[in-house]
Amino acid sequence: MTATTTATATTHRPTDLELLRLVREGEHAHFGEIWNRYQGWAHHVARSTTARYDAEDIVQEAFAKVLTSLRNGNGPREGFAHYLRTAIRNVAATWGGRDSRATMVPFTPDTALGSYEFEVTDLGDLEQPFRQLPERWQQVLHLSCLQGLPMATVAETMGMTVGAATALAARARRGLRESLAATRSDYAVAA
Repeated sequence: MTATTTATATTHRPTDLELLRLVREGEHAHFGEIWNRYQGWAHHVARSTTARYDAEDIVQEAFAKVLTSLRNGNGPREGFAHYLRTAIRNVAATWGGRDSRATMVPFTPDTALGSYEFEVTDLGDLEQPFRQLPERWQQVLHLSCLQGLPMATVAETMGMTVGAATALAARARRGLRESLAATRSDYAVAA
């Protein structure tokens, strides 16, 4: 009897640290693998950190900060999960601190239109769906769509990166479309 050997192909799954090193060296496409590995867990961390802000917004901002750090040759050299958890908590704390320092000024008829507060009135059929959106979604839509500000200005105003603000605006527009569709179907059922 002859023994035949079967060669089994094994694929090497790079470790987190190997992927981070590759990203740090300029191979940014490998960051997608890190995202795939950690985004579910990161959303859980963000939800357990605060309910004040949308977990998806916090996670995207934290990942953007980690990627920026890696592109600059910095970032985690060990323990990526711990580094990402810290980034998520820092984003939530920064946003919370910024919001707690903000002074709320009541609107008067002579309030300048450039004051990035919600002076949205008379949206017609969009009024109810718009008001049903989370406050940050309303804010990004107000700044980008109604005020017509460039996304860089929107991001700076909201204390986010441009990428995170762009993603937030896309989710807000999708949410507004869904809210509008639900409102229209409510009207159809009532008729």
